Amino acid sequence: MPNTMVRKMSCALLSVLLVCLTVSAQKEPEYRAGRLLKVSNQSYVMPGSAGKTAYLLHIRDGSNDYFALYSVNDVFGHDRSNQLKSDSEIQYRISGKNLFLKAQDSKEIKSRLCTRVQIAGSPAVKCGDMVVFDAK
Repeated sequence: MPNTMVRKMSCALLSVLLVCLTVSAQKEPEYRAGRLLKVSNQSYVMPGSAGKTAYLLHIRDGSNDYFALYSVNDVFGHDRSNQLKSDSEIQYRISGKNLFLKAQDSKEIKSRLCTRVQIAGSPAVKCGDMVVFDAK
């Protein structure tokens, strides 16, 4: 009899643990409020290739400035750049090296965080291998 009781208690405890893990995994991400100051087209075409469509985003949240590169996935047709409006209020979150914007349809637009650098005394923004000058 005691073994049956221990098994039932173990199953009940395991069930509670699984419910807690499921609920925490489905938690809504927390967004910050900011202003999308500028969206600049950084698209380019390389000889012999289809080219790349990308946009440099400049976001300000209080005294913090963030730069991120939104690269359009042409293969899957996920160009959501029409939802990026300069000088507009936005919601965003940062996770690792990525910045996610909450779009008007409540879906996320994923972009890669960039870093500010100085090259030959000039301010620039470095996004992977790409460097953008005059990014203010």
